[in-house]
Amino acid sequence: MAYPRNLPFSLSAQSAERQPLLHPTPPTKPALLKNPSNPFPKMPFWTAAATCISCLGGFLFGFDLGVVGGLLIAPSFLSYFGIDPNNKEQEANISGNVVSILQVGCLIGALMATSTADKLGRKYSIIIAAGIFTIGGIVQVIGYSLAVLYVGRLVAGLGVGALSMLVPVYVAEVAHHKHRGFLGGLWMFFIATGLASSYWTNYAVKRLVDSNDNNLWRIPLIIQTAPGLIMLFGMLCLFETPRWLAAHGRTDDALEVLSKVRGLAQDNKEVVEELKALTLAFQQGAGPNYVDQTNMSWKAVLGPENRRRLLTGCAIQCFQQMTGTNVVNYYSPIIFRSIGLSSGESELLATGVYGLVKMFTVLIGFSVLVDRFGRRPLLVWGGTGMGACLLAVAVCVASRPMSIEEQIAPSAYAGIVCMFAFAVFFSVSWGPVPWLYCSEIYPMRMRAKSASITTAINWSLNAVIGKISPLMLAKTTVGTYSFFGGCCILMSLACHFIIPETKGKSLEEMEALFQPNTHKIRDSNDGMDTKNPTYSIA
Repeated sequence: MAYPRNLPFSLSAQSAERQPLLHPTPPTKPALLKNPSNPFPKMPFWTAAATCISCLGGFLFGFDLGVVGGLLIAPSFLSYFGIDPNNKEQEANISGNVVSILQVGCLIGALMATSTADKLGRKYSIIIAAGIFTIGGIVQVIGYSLAVLYVGRLVAGLGVGALSMLVPVYVAEVAHHKHRGFLGGLWMFFIATGLASSYWTNYAVKRLVDSNDNNLWRIPLIIQTAPGLIMLFGMLCLFETPRWLAAHGRTDDALEVLSKVRGLAQDNKEVVEELKALTLAFQQGAGPNYVDQTNMSWKAVLGPENRRRLLTGCAIQCFQQMTGTNVVNYYSPIIFRSIGLSSGESELLATGVYGLVKMFTVLIGFSVLVDRFGRRPLLVWGGTGMGACLLAVAVCVASRPMSIEEQIAPSAYAGIVCMFAFAVFFSVSWGPVPWLYCSEIYPMRMRAKSASITTAINWSLNAVIGKISPLMLAKTTVGTYSFFGGCCILMSLACHFIIPETKGKSLEEMEALFQPNTHKIRDSNDGMDTKNPTYSIA
C-alpha cells in the first residue's frame, strides 16, 4: 500500500495498533472553517458539482414516482392495455401492479448495489445504475403489452433502487460535516423536483395531445430517460469519494479528492488532519489490510456492534413509508378526485400545484431547518403536523355532500388546502431527514451494506403500499386518510424516544453517539460532551 510522501504523520500498522479507538483529545478544527463563529463555511465548487450531478438520481426517482399517476387515468393508456375504467376492481389491481413492480425492482437493486459499491466504488456503481435505469425507461416506451411494461418498470426499478442507496452515501462521504445536512437534503429536493416535473409533464401533455393518442402516455415515459443519460455521462467527469479511496489504500488519490472537495491545497493542515483521521480509523477497524474493512460480512453488519444503528435506520425508513406520502405521489389524481375535483384536467392541475408546493418547501427544509433545528425535532413536529392534516382531510371527505356532481363543495376546498399543508410538513421533515439520517449514522466499514438494508426496507414497504393503496381507496377513502394520519401521530411519539440527534456530528463521531450511556452526546447541540469528552474516528 502506498502512502503520500508529503503527509507529516506515520500510518504504519504498528503505530495504528498503539492508537486507542477513542481519543481523549479534542478533534481538530473542521476543514474549511475559516471563521469559528460561522457554522456554515463556504462550499467549494467541486463539492456542489458532485452533489448536483449525483443527485440527478433523485430526479429520476421522483419523476418515476409521479409520472405513473397521469398514465393510469389517461384514456389512451386504459384502452391500449384493455383496462375497463368502469371495472374499479380491475383498474385498481392493474394500477397496483404497475406501481408495485417498480418497487420490487427497487428492493432488489438496493440490495445488489452494496456489492458493487464496496468493490467498484460509489462512482462507477452510480454510473452502472444510471445505465440500467435508462434501459428500463426505453423498454417502457416500447411496451406493447402489460407484460413488457412490467418488465420495463422492473428494470428501471433496479436502477432507481440502486441509486436511492448509492447517492446518499456518495454525498455523505464527499460533504464536509457542516454541509452534510444541506447537501444530503439536495437528494430529497431533486426527488421533489422530479415529482413536480412529472406532474406538470402529465398536465401539459393532457392539454396538448388528444386523449385517444398513445403519445399521451408515451411522451412522459420518453422524457424520464433523458436525465438518466445526463447523469451517466456527468458522473464520468467526477471522482470517487475520499473515504472509499482511503479505505482501499489509495491515500494519494484520497488526498487529491479531499483537497478538491474542501477547496484547500493538498498540504493544508486541515486536509492532512482529516485524511489522517480517516486513515487511522480504517486501520483501527481492519488492521493493515484496508480492503477487509470495506468487505465486512453480512454477519458483522447484522451483529451487536451495528445492531442499534441498523434497527434505528430500518425504523425511520419504515416510518417514512407509513406517512402515506407515496399514496399521494402514485395516485394523486385519484386522491384529488376523492376530495371533490371532478375533471381529469383539474385533477392533474391540482397534482401539479401539489408537486410545486413539495419542491419549494423541501428547499426551505434542507437549506434552513435541518442543520439549524436538528433531525429529531423535525421528525417529531413534522409527523404531528402531517397526521393532523390527513385526519382533517378525512373529515372533509366524510362531510362532502354526495349530491354535488359538477360544483366543488366548500369541504373540497378545505380538503385540498389540508393536502397541500401535508405536503409542506412532509417536505421539511419526513422527506429529506430519513435519507440524510441513514447515510450518516453508519461506520465506513459497514456503510454500504447497512444503507442497502435500510433502503431495501423502504422499498419493501413502498411496494406493499403501492399495491394496496388503490384497493384501500376503492373501499374507503375516509378510512385510508384516517389510517395514515394515525400512523403519523404514532411515529412522531416513537421518534421522540428512540431517534438520537445527529446534528453537527462528523461521520467519525457517530461511533460514540450510538454507544451505551451517551445521552449527553445525543442531546448536545455541538456533538460534544464537554464534561466527558469522548471522540471517535471509527
